[in-house]
Amino acid sequence: MQTTSGSRRILVAVLVALAVAALAGRAFTSSATPFGLTGGALEAWLAYGVVWVPLAAGILVAVVLARRSAGPPSLLRRWGLRFGLFDVFWGIAVGCLARAVDASINLSVYRDTGLHAPVILGDGPTKAILVVGLVAPVVVAPLLEEVFFRGVLQHTLAEQGRPGTRVNRVLVQVMAVAVTALLFALLHVAAGSTDGTAAAVTFASTLVFGLLAGGLAAATGRVGGALVAHIVFNGIAVWLTWPV
Repeated sequence: MQTTSGSRRILVAVLVALAVAALAGRAFTSSATPFGLTGGALEAWLAYGVVWVPLAAGILVAVVLARRSAGPPSLLRRWGLRFGLFDVFWGIAVGCLARAVDASINLSVYRDTGLHAPVILGDGPTKAILVVGLVAPVVVAPLLEEVFFRGVLQHTLAEQGRPGTRVNRVLVQVMAVAVTALLFALLHVAAGSTDGTAAAVTFASTLVFGLLAGGLAAATGRVGGALVAHIVFNGIAVWLTWPV
């Protein structure tokens, strides 16, 4: 088990990484022509990269700190980085539910589902855009973000509490899920549109997803279901907006 000081150091490290990712994402999206780019696959990859690199760095630092303070016990088990057969079924259900909620939120605000083809597609996907349009949101983003948020961050937050009774243990988990979902939503707002209404919709949608995915991870003790949910959530959007 992590020492309290070791767990706190990990928490500080991942929160710093999250802050850097949010600031980098906001700086990138606030620029009219970031790095002189005017669109295309390269700009799309950079938009992802300025957020992903700090998150990946935070995970690596957390691994180093965890091994120093806790020794050899499996970090996969400690952070719930495991996968079970039923995670597939629960993940699909949560992903579909979250996407339905997202569509409902958009319909209530815009009278539209909010599902539109990405700008980078232009008149049709090139090979480079095919990669960024599919691999980035459906593979890389779910894997990296779920390991960071529902894996390292949520479990580390839960370690800060003093469970004691069963009720206290549940409360600690609930708080960890809620705080993680809030930070997850805020990151997506920072890296998303600067329009106020769009930001509010993004916040509401990603907060709901974060609560559902976090609740699933807490209930099962595994990140597998949340990962599947994230893949389904993003995959539905890609599937419904991809040009035929």
